[in-house]
Amino acid sequence: MDESLQNLQPLVSIIIPGYNRAEYIAETIESVLAQTYRNIEIIVVDDGSTDNTREIVAEYLPKVQYIWQENSERGASRNHGLRLAKGEFISFLDSDDLWLPNKIESDLEFFNKNLSFGVIHTDAIQIDANGNKLKLLKRKGFQGRITAKLLEDNFILMATHLARTQVIREIGGFREERQLSGSEDWEMWVRLSTVTDFAYLPKATTKIRTHEANTMSDAGGMNNSMDYALEIFRNSKYLTAKQKKILSKTKAYVSLINAINYCSVKESRKAATFLKRAFRNNFKIIFDPRFSYTILRLVKGYVIY
Repeated sequence: MDESLQNLQPLVSIIIPGYNRAEYIAETIESVLAQTYRNIEIIVVDDGSTDNTREIVAEYLPKVQYIWQENSERGASRNHGLRLAKGEFISFLDSDDLWLPNKIESDLEFFNKNLSFGVIHTDAIQIDANGNKLKLLKRKGFQGRITAKLLEDNFILMATHLARTQVIREIGGFREERQLSGSEDWEMWVRLSTVTDFAYLPKATTKIRTHEANTMSDAGGMNNSMDYALEIFRNSKYLTAKQKKILSKTKAYVSLINAINYCSVKESRKAATFLKRAFRNNFKIIFDPRFSYTILRLVKGYVIY
């Protein structure tokens, strides 16, 4: 960080939660330090790593603040960083993902011209474990109060967002139950969408890394966490009766994601079962390209990222 900025209140806080991400976290930190916008603080919350994450992050002190905690999952890690954050804006960047150099500058330019929005999300580039580009992850361009759309599909990629810190704090941050781990971001987006407007910028600002240790590779765990999120939505006070009527579509979305995940770990019978369940809950889900892709993977053995 430039010496001229060291004594300034950081305008943007970047929270990097991590658990045993020694292989990737240095590259993640480097991508934030390389931002064209410099008035930032970086807080790494180590969620009880047993590898050499601590030693790697230590090389970046004092440019990076390092916090260690007993393993408590990502919701608690992110909230720990949220409590410490000093910035007017905040982002929670997973410790295996990367930012393109103008990510913050681009987002702040939008925020400064559009004061009513509380959250920005963007497109991303999917990369493999070695950083090779796989494809562009083009998002759905919904803006404003997008609660209904988020109940049908969690189309926001975590690493692509930037938010006003105050709106995250006003809703209490992330839920921390271990049963929700893997879907805590989805639940938070839905809750947040009931109190603020979301903006979508149609450009890639982030690289999302796909590897064997991703949360989505734990098909059973994701199944349980999405079911838990559904139960939260059903019993929530922040969703209206009209919004809760959408939950049949939510069940179809959850079943489709389960089918994709089980297909990826080669549990074909479970994948097929969830595809049928998705169709029963909302027959229109057949028009989602992921539905036909998953059928092709099951029938032909295609590998589709």
